[in-house]
Amino acid sequence: MIFKQLLPFIWRIFDLLCYLAALITINLAMFSLNEIAGGVTLAISFAVTGLVTEMIANSTLKGGD
Repeated sequence: MIFKQLLPFIWRIFDLLCYLAALITINLAMFSLNEIAGGVTLAISFAVTGLVTEMIANSTLKGGD
């Protein structure tokens, strides 16, 4: 019973860590290539992360005013 509740929580944490690791790796690689490319990639990363968090927030708040 406890594993049915614990495993999805651990999986969400693992997904978040993998997402952050991917963003860090992509941004560092682009900054090492070129400063402008790194800045553009960083802006895109922030925009995508903000969009995803807004979509998650709106889906959890759905049904209420």
